[in-house]
Amino acid sequence: MVPGTRAEDRHRSGAMRMLAAGLRGLGAVLLCLVVLLSGGWSLRPRPQEPLVTNNSPATSGRLREVSPPKGSQALRLRLAEHQPRLRILAPADDTVLPLAPWSLELALEDWPLADAGSLGLGAHLVVQLDDQEPLRLGPDVAKAPLTKDSRLSLTMAPLSPGSHRLTVYAARPWGEAVKDPGAAVQIRLHGLAANPLSQPRRGTPQLVSSTPSDLIHHEPVLIDWLLIDAPLQRLDGEGSHWRLRVTLNGDSFQVDRQEPLWLSGLRSGSNPLQLELLDGLGEPLNPPFNSLVQNLEMRPEAPRPWQTASISAEDLEHLLGERPGEPAAEVTLVPEPRTEPDLQGEGMATESDEAARPLGAVSAQLPLEEAATVPEAAEDDSSQEPEPVPLESVEPVDAPDSPEPLAAPESAEPPASAETPLASTPQGEPSEEPSEELVAEPVVVPEAEASALERLRARFGG
Repeated sequence: MVPGTRAEDRHRSGAMRMLAAGLRGLGAVLLCLVVLLSGGWSLRPRPQEPLVTNNSPATSGRLREVSPPKGSQALRLRLAEHQPRLRILAPADDTVLPLAPWSLELALEDWPLADAGSLGLGAHLVVQLDDQEPLRLGPDVAKAPLTKDSRLSLTMAPLSPGSHRLTVYAARPWGEAVKDPGAAVQIRLHGLAANPLSQPRRGTPQLVSSTPSDLIHHEPVLIDWLLIDAPLQRLDGEGSHWRLRVTLNGDSFQVDRQEPLWLSGLRSGSNPLQLELLDGLGEPLNPPFNSLVQNLEMRPEAPRPWQTASISAEDLEHLLGERPGEPAAEVTLVPEPRTEPDLQGEGMATESDEAARPLGAVSAQLPLEEAATVPEAAEDDSSQEPEPVPLESVEPVDAPDSPEPLAAPESAEPPASAETPLASTPQGEPSEEPSEELVAEPVVVPEAEASALERLRARFGG
């Protein structure tokens, strides 16, 4: 054996043991990194968020919870007399619909739908498909006048392919969802074919945001939500089965009560809002379906009546549907009283004018086809011989001082010659010379026509 070989072997084995220990240590470090990166622990833990209880208002950063506006409190007190009950009559749950418009049929009990015109909707219904913008329904969707049990129907746009959640709930004028049992209902519908993996399992907790971002653009703002199939909170108040994390403009807090929040401290313009449903330990509950994001747009506009410190009795009645809304401008069928000189200046005739106007003046105002049925009196002009002309072109004669009521014949033929008196020419017969026997007949002739006949006789020697 070569001298020193045993010592080298001992040195070599020690180095191997150290290397193995190092590798084991490195493996442990790598395992810790894998666990951390996989989400076992948070690398940057979220700072402690305030928990809002019944005795503590929500405060976080700039956000402050405030009391509900007085206007909404007055409306809420009046609407508390009603307990809405809502059912979806058609389509049935789990219906597969074609890619075409479809009809939604609802039955509503004890909820006074109202439309206050410029003030907005009063009590109404909200139809919400998945996380899309809500569709707000007023009394105009009812097939008949609203009663205690009303039927409502509306046509919906085609569903996109796949599965959807359709939620319908009763809402107060400012968009807050009514939380009473029976005031909200949800079904599942499928466009063309079902895709159940895209929806939460039935019976598991669901979060539906009812924050009215389309109604409120002025502080204070309402934060509201619906919980479906969520576990009940503990009656003793110790701990909770669920929590809602509210994050607005980066400021967060948690609530464990199903009550709406009115907040101030928002900024002008866009304000991102995130709602997350958590379990009692603060972990996401039934993700990813229960994490919702929407935008609250603040604008420089006047607040709604229910958003003010007081509300007038008239606005209150409008929003409750107890007083009809402002009617649209209507066209008045009966003209306003006007004086006789005004009417004459505009070319309009009064009843006394019609009685006083001679026959020729009346026919001059008629259309040509109507004027042909009214006999005209010839003008008194001894310097020229009369010429036969169409009756439509005859100028009206001047009215005498004492006119008589008119009695225009239904039809008359144009004169065959200028020598034929208009009043004595039978229709469809040749004209004849006027005779004394014809003049002697007891015929009642208006004064205007009698004057014309006398002038004709004097001119032609008859």
